[in-house]
Amino acid sequence: MTTYNQLTFHDLDEDAVVRAILEGTATETGARFFAALVENLSMALNTHSAWVTEYIEKSRQLRALAFWADGEMITDFVIDIDGTPCEAVIDNARLVHYPDNILEFFPRNSSLKKYQAVSYMGVPLLDSKGRILGNLAVMDTRPMPEELHSLAIFKIFAARASAELQRIRAEQEIQKREEKYRRIVETAGEGFLLMDQNFIINDVNAAFCKLCGFSRSEIIGKAPFDFLNQNFKAYFLPDGRKNSGEHYRRFEDTVVSKDGRHIPIFVHGSTLRDDRGSVIGNMAFITDMTEHKKSLALAGEIQNSLLPQTSPQIPGLDIAAKNISCDEIGGDYFDFLSDLPCANSHFDVVVGDVTGHGVDAALLMTTARAFLRMRASQCGLISQIITEMNRHFTLDILDTGRFMTLFYMSIDPENRNLQWIRAGHDPAILYKPDEDIFEELKGEGLALGVDEKFLYEENLKTGLAPGQIIAIGTDGIWETFNQQGEMFGKHRFREIIREHAHLSAKEILSAVYEALDAFTAGLKKDDDVTLVVIKMCAPPMTGENWQI
Repeated sequence: MTTYNQLTFHDLDEDAVVRAILEGTATETGARFFAALVENLSMALNTHSAWVTEYIEKSRQLRALAFWADGEMITDFVIDIDGTPCEAVIDNARLVHYPDNILEFFPRNSSLKKYQAVSYMGVPLLDSKGRILGNLAVMDTRPMPEELHSLAIFKIFAARASAELQRIRAEQEIQKREEKYRRIVETAGEGFLLMDQNFIINDVNAAFCKLCGFSRSEIIGKAPFDFLNQNFKAYFLPDGRKNSGEHYRRFEDTVVSKDGRHIPIFVHGSTLRDDRGSVIGNMAFITDMTEHKKSLALAGEIQNSLLPQTSPQIPGLDIAAKNISCDEIGGDYFDFLSDLPCANSHFDVVVGDVTGHGVDAALLMTTARAFLRMRASQCGLISQIITEMNRHFTLDILDTGRFMTLFYMSIDPENRNLQWIRAGHDPAILYKPDEDIFEELKGEGLALGVDEKFLYEENLKTGLAPGQIIAIGTDGIWETFNQQGEMFGKHRFREIIREHAHLSAKEILSAVYEALDAFTAGLKKDDDVTLVVIKMCAPPMTGENWQI
């Protein structure tokens, strides 16, 4: 029986060689594949040695992924390619074959002398873009004649080695990126949750464990709804009824810690999709808002102290007002100016709305309040007051791109008339119960902060009667949405006023806010809500004192 060791390179059967190499490498991958490849290649081609390497371009070296020589595996093999037969393989990116007398071409190469080499064949390993990855080579102590079928076999397995090396490098790159992201997530100050399509948590970082007081093992396998309150459910419903088309969500919520504490948090959540757009999971970064909320609460207390704390007692008028910010502080504003030196027989009320909400809007609101009170204390027509206030306000905020809408009203309860200026604000409404008519108090006027030279003009209405109701609000009322995406609207707002017109101003005000709460069903509002309700009463007695 003939064995491979008895055969020369010339005597090899092509099919037998391919079958032998395939059988030897079919079940292997990675380092074991390369080891199996060079061992079986050397045995099948009956050569002294075979190796597969990766090229280190910076140092012009080849590092062996596997090196089989004289019946055993050689480890930690690295060579400089200069002055070796591998140099031409790498530099020219082509198959190189020295069938005989290789030492005549490389008389100073110690490795070739060590193994008493006679012949060599090497082929480059190339990636999909033709770049050098390494080489596959065999060397023998006997001549290695050029046989086309043998060269073809060699190229086939070089391509297989190249594909495996590319796969390993891609896998290593993925692992490197995953490890990088893992370190980022694990060392982040924010909590992190990774969930599957059914919102079951399959990964969590140390920051979230520290935040809620639960261990990693107590969190993995559960849903975030077990730790967070209602908002997370509203924004991440498993059946996709809400936000089904959104990939990214931001919202506030509360996490319940292991010891029962309710910790305010801010959630940045994303839906994860594959290349075909199919949902493969969800992720969320969670920020502890405790200190931030403490600071905002203090700012909110200061801001609230600037708003009227009680409704003024004005003969002939029943007054109620309320402001609720969607955040701890907001950009809505209302004020009563009957405590100023120029009040005389009229009662002045103002409602404003700065664009946006939050800290920056609150600061602009405070600035506007200061300008308005300063100018109103100097007396004059309301058109003069607002025109000069706008001039100062615009110079302060023009570069910010912000503006403020405002409705300023001056009521003379004794003479039953009112004057107003509408600076870009929604019209106030006047309801006449005896006629069941709603009238909008319109008028031209630009929002404050847009044009410092704009001149405002007053509007006048006379003939006010007892029982009539004036309502001045901000758009946070009628532009509130419920969970179905339906807007509260001005029609619903007016119906509440109509239905409760026989009640006091305070009761009408409460009815509006109760209707808003019922409409949103606990959903956090997206804008501040401010409303002033004034109900005309019986004419005051002349000379009667006003009280704040």
